[in-house]
Amino acid sequence: MNSNQNQNSPQHFYALDAIRGIAAIIVVLYHWQFFYYANDTWVQGGFEKTALPFYIYLQAFYNDGMVAVDLFFLLSGFIFFWLYAERIANRNIHFGKFMFFRLSRLYPIHLVTLVTVAILQWLMLRNAGHYFIIQFNDSYHFVLNLLFMQNWGFEKGPSFNGPSWSVSVEVALYLMFFVICYLKLQHKKWLLLLMIPAGIFIQYFYSIIGKGMYSFFLGALVYYLYVWMTKENRTRKYLPALAVVTAILWIMLFAEYQFSFFQEIWTKLYMQVLPGKSPESSASAFGLGRNFFFRTAVSPCTILTLALWETSRGVLNKKWALLGNCSYAMYLIHFPLQIIFVLVADAFHMNRLVFRSPYTLLLFFLILLPLSLITYYYFELPAQEKLRARFFKTNRAGVNIADVKVTT
Repeated sequence: MNSNQNQNSPQHFYALDAIRGIAAIIVVLYHWQFFYYANDTWVQGGFEKTALPFYIYLQAFYNDGMVAVDLFFLLSGFIFFWLYAERIANRNIHFGKFMFFRLSRLYPIHLVTLVTVAILQWLMLRNAGHYFIIQFNDSYHFVLNLLFMQNWGFEKGPSFNGPSWSVSVEVALYLMFFVICYLKLQHKKWLLLLMIPAGIFIQYFYSIIGKGMYSFFLGALVYYLYVWMTKENRTRKYLPALAVVTAILWIMLFAEYQFSFFQEIWTKLYMQVLPGKSPESSASAFGLGRNFFFRTAVSPCTILTLALWETSRGVLNKKWALLGNCSYAMYLIHFPLQIIFVLVADAFHMNRLVFRSPYTLLLFFLILLPLSLITYYYFELPAQEKLRARFFKTNRAGVNIADVKVTT
């Protein structure tokens, strides 16, 4: 463990790895509806969300699965302030090394999937006459993707490997994070707190980077709350109550999806206060509120509970890291794999409604999960280590385990 880390924390949070992997699976489920969308219109026969595979069980993920990306950002904030904040502030790691270590983790598979999607989208345009979902696949946006700047506000819209927008935002967050820590401002809680509303402002008036800022710096505050609780030996005192609160929040969330009782109350109040508004606007406002509730209450409580639980009870089995290890590959591979599925379906003259079948969903995951694991262990990790060995003259044993294992 790094000497600058909290002395009471474990060397690795395997529960957080597992959460990251689960979040990646949720994002894939949310993107399943991409199969029903072609050339800016729904496929022939229309799109019925309730016809998605296993909808009765997975409706929360199909409807609001994008909030899982906010969970990624929250985890990054927690992990980066845990691993790197003091090291940067104490000048134990300089900017070049920090960014190289992060980019050596992110870039190899990003580059491969970027080129793969470019080829697949060309095939889609040639065979189907239109791109798959993402429309801005030109040279300008290709360069932005090469530089991880595809979602910094310079773009005209989503481009190439669409899900990589969050990786672009992550890189921007790394720059903000390094500056804050280099100036030794990481302990200024008012500054971290200020970054949260600043994120909301930036998201709505300039760039989606603000979305990442909101959850990343909220994750930082969750980390410092974790530090306070562990240093003051309050873990055993507060963990049971926190676990109960977290469980109740999750039960409330899923119960709402099943029974919609909060939405019914909200709709009645909304229509009374704003009688001229449509029920659709009421549903939209409620959806935003529900997502805000997840981002601001459910996610932070979950991360804090799991971190305190592993600190108090001991770390989980290392096998739980498998989900976290393959999460980044799963996140970047699933979109090009979707294009491949569509190309195959079109080649055999199959209606896109075949993607309503649960068997198609199972087949997709039977390919995606093993492919993601293979990619991590036989491409991502070796490429990362070779790059670091070349530029820092270090071997696998010489690379800090924290730098190897952080998967964002």
